[in-house]
Amino acid sequence: METVAKKTTVLKGERRNGVGTRLSRALRAEGRVPAVVYGHGETPETLSLNLHDVVMGLTRGARTFEVEMGGQKNQFLIKEVQYDHMDTTPIHLDLTRVDMNECVTVRVGIELRGTPKGAADGGILDQHVADIEVECLVSKIPETLHPLITELGVGESLLVKDLELPEGVKATLDPEERIASVRAKAAESDEDSEEGEEGDSAEPERIGRVRKDDEDGKSDKG
Repeated sequence: METVAKKTTVLKGERRNGVGTRLSRALRAEGRVPAVVYGHGETPETLSLNLHDVVMGLTRGARTFEVEMGGQKNQFLIKEVQYDHMDTTPIHLDLTRVDMNECVTVRVGIELRGTPKGAADGGILDQHVADIEVECLVSKIPETLHPLITELGVGESLLVKDLELPEGVKATLDPEERIASVRAKAAESDEDSEEGEEGDSAEPERIGRVRKDDEDGKSDKG
């Protein structure tokens, strides 16, 4: 199973004074994203980041941002990203202060790889979870898990315990929890088949206004 490793992106931050919708809108108009930093028992800190840099970092799969501000660099874990109504542009970030050797709990995405052999027998693949929660050091956070499912036959499942996690990464879910499975395609019942045949021979429904002469099978013309 392949994993995409966590990437760290370095950003330049600016402290922001005040909060509120109007100030946030003004920042976004300038091409910046408001953010709040929490954690380690310290007072929450408000700042802003360059939108382009944030988007580039998220696109590359960053799980942490190294923010340079006031001559200092600090490592922050990306806890939550809020997007606009189109779900395309980041409009707010929640960051957490971390140490690279600190153990954290995060969610890691799962992208299945390959086509199950059960598909050749008419099986249908179901993915039951899109991500799982794991515990690991900040420096060990995997970006995405790519389990290979080519050997799954009809009636077989990929379980949490089957995932090949990177060293130092532990799943918090029940080991017997299903990640994906291949089920048999439901057989068409005789009743459904008969209904389908009747539907084929029935006169098609006429939609819209029907003229009187059409209903009588006659026309005043010709």
